[in-house]
Amino acid sequence: MASSMKIKILGIILVAVSSFAFSQAADSGKPKMKFLGAYDAGQPNVSIIKLLDPTDDVLCYVLVPDIATRKQVDKDKWTYDANNVGSISCLKVMVPVIAVSPKTQADQKK
Repeated sequence: MASSMKIKILGIILVAVSSFAFSQAADSGKPKMKFLGAYDAGQPNVSIIKLLDPTDDVLCYVLVPDIATRKQVDKDKWTYDANNVGSISCLKVMVPVIAVSPKTQADQKK
């Protein structure tokens, strides 16, 4: 399988897993961060996740393993096994983050 195809598949899986994880967090009553993207970390089986805390305008980059093992310890409780990858860096966004829609053909003719 080509490297670019592996990256695309990894991206799709990562987005799906991240969306599921964040939807579970919303059920807990805690505020949820907005997933903005996943990036190649330049190391095998490691990615950088970009998250936005819209309530405080804080942007975070999280270095995470692509695969994390876990064990269920109670009906609704899980424990995650240790790994050697994990870091987080956050910064205050000084300008508002505004979603920009792509230009349509009508916009380009103007």
